[in-house]
Amino acid sequence: MFSTVFGHLASVVVEEVVVEDAALAFAARTVTREAACPACGTVSARVHGGYRRRLADLAVAGRRVVVDLAVRRFRCQAAECERRTFVEQVEGLTEPFARRTPSLRRTLERIALALAGRPAARLARHLSIPASANSLLRLVRRLPDTQPQTAPQAMGVDDFAFKKGHVYGTVIVNVETGEPVDVLPDRTADTLIAWLRDHPGADVVCRDRASAYAEAVRTACPDATQVADRFHLWMNVCEAVEKCVAEHRKCLAEPADETTADALTEPDTDATAQGMSAPVEGLRAIQRRERHAAVHDLYGRGIPIQVIAQTLRLDRKTVRRYAHAADPEDVPSLGTGSRRYGVIHPYLPHLHRRWNEGCTDGARLYEEITALGYRGSKRTVRRHLQDIRASGKPAPARQDKLTVRKATWLLTAHPDKINEGNALKRKQLLARCPKLDAVAKCVRAFARMMTERRGSELDDWITRAESTGLKPLCSLARGLRQDFDAVAAGLTLEWSSGKVEGNVNRVKRIKRDGYGRAGFDLLRRQILLGD
Repeated sequence: MFSTVFGHLASVVVEEVVVEDAALAFAARTVTREAACPACGTVSARVHGGYRRRLADLAVAGRRVVVDLAVRRFRCQAAECERRTFVEQVEGLTEPFARRTPSLRRTLERIALALAGRPAARLARHLSIPASANSLLRLVRRLPDTQPQTAPQAMGVDDFAFKKGHVYGTVIVNVETGEPVDVLPDRTADTLIAWLRDHPGADVVCRDRASAYAEAVRTACPDATQVADRFHLWMNVCEAVEKCVAEHRKCLAEPADETTADALTEPDTDATAQGMSAPVEGLRAIQRRERHAAVHDLYGRGIPIQVIAQTLRLDRKTVRRYAHAADPEDVPSLGTGSRRYGVIHPYLPHLHRRWNEGCTDGARLYEEITALGYRGSKRTVRRHLQDIRASGKPAPARQDKLTVRKATWLLTAHPDKINEGNALKRKQLLARCPKLDAVAKCVRAFARMMTERRGSELDDWITRAESTGLKPLCSLARGLRQDFDAVAAGLTLEWSSGKVEGNVNRVKRIKRDGYGRAGFDLLRRQILLGD
């Protein structure tokens, strides 16, 4: 039993075993009579002296294990050797200058690669093999760096964020095996060009629609086949569809919805005639109109979007949405606001019914829907009731209005995933808006071309999209035509960036485990050497 559990101690003599509450100590000595010099390889039997080494080992039954080993120092007898003395090493038990056994060192390396510093230190302490976070990081940094000599025949390339929106890197993956090959410190074309020239051999390169990667592959590997990922192509189509729907958002409202909307938005003429003020406009609508005017004032003078964002203290994506919208009502409702509003949506029938019954206290209504399962804020409830209160009219019978996001889903979802109710809404929407009907036909044609791998039909599809006259689809068609060969290959070949995206998700997990405090060298080793 002892030799099975402690097989690495078979080559030494264990003289004593001390069992304590939290530790298990072995007193041992070596039995070799001679050893080879690590510098010249000369075998020597001349003993110079000896000393004791304390080695931490893997824990047993929740107890730390320490090996107190007596070793000897030999004198090298080769006159030309630069070393005068050397210490004997026991295979599987000792390493030069090490205070841990090789098995414990390998275990701590795997823990550190998986969890980084402090999380790994907490787990190691729980496993009774304590090590500090800095010690674990040093173990990882001492691991041999992997430097590929050639690029894989089928490789994928994609970017990931060191700091989202600011600093990005590049991960290169073997698409056939799914293993990461290398990590680059940025996502510029020059860096990838240099890497491809130093590592020849790539015949197929899978990528997203990034122009920097396309330029790098064309420059360094002109004979390689570029493959645009089908997932990103479909996302490009969905984004274009959403923009088309936003441009025709007036077609989303059904006649009944229009009547209800008029009842909420039109001023009460009788009240106005009696000197009462018109309904108060919502704060969100006022803010949208003011932002739209400010952005268009600066954008019309030729000021870049980045400068406008810094001046108005807005995100660049927000400024871009306002700049590309002709009217304040055309600004897409994206971001956290629409998601917060969506939380209250299932409870609107209860709110409207209680309001019409005479309960107009927002705090009380908040408590009632909270008891029903509502998990949003009280402010969201009050914001919803604000327009009803200002109108002075009863709360309308809430109908399931068609939003831009839901209409986009109806146009892009697989037919088998749409129930009868949504299928009817889709049919009515396309009947009301011929332009969106043309968009739906383009979407169906692209989906069939993508799933059935009919890349030869791409040119006809681009011509069809351009013939719709819709700006988003024309812009998409123009981009596909500029990247025609890669898009056609993505719609024809079996290669894709699926394994690359999986590695990017793994990189995000590694980065979060490090809490952003690790340098590029440590992150690179965790990506390439971790499981």
